[in-house]
This record gives sequence, structure tokens and C-alpha cells, in this order.
Amino acid sequence: MTEVAELLVDETGCIRIPADVQDRLGLEPGTALVLEEGPDGEIRLRPKEEVPILIDKDGILVVRAEPLAGLADAVRQHRDSRAVSLVELPRL
Repeated sequence: MTEVAELLVDETGCIRIPADVQDRLGLEPGTALVLEEGPDGEIRLRPKEEVPILIDKDGILVVRAEPLAGLADAVRQHRDSRAVSLVELPRL
């Protein structure tokens, strides 16, 4: 079933989305939205999909993106544990 919400355009031309709809859809300040008009006049509003940026590094395509939350900490902990295990190896 399709959800329907009334949106208001304020004096400055900004579309106001009710707070409960923002919460339900996970919309935060700064979220980019795309307005699409169909051939029958139907209007859709959807979050803009992030397009990854590809960079050529010596013939290898690499995605430039924001790191996942906690990834840097996980990598640091793994490196630290590996470094400790190498230091604790018995010497011959």
C-alpha cells in the first residue's frame, strides 16, 4: 500500500516534510532528494543515490568513498593484535 503525506511549500519555495515522515524514511538535514515527474504528471520524491567515484590507480579502479563507521578502529585493533603476536613469538 502506498503511503500518502501532505507536503507544504513555504514562502521561500522550500518543501516542508513532516517530522514523522522524515523519521520513518531516515531523512536527515542535508539529504539530497530527486524530484521526478512521470509522463502522466505523477510526481515522485526520492533520496538521491550516491554514485561512487572511481579512480584509476596504476590500472586498478579504486572506489573513493567515505570509510564505513568503525572501520578505521577495526583495522587499527587488528594491526595492533598482529604486532603484539609478532613481538611475542619465541626466539630461536
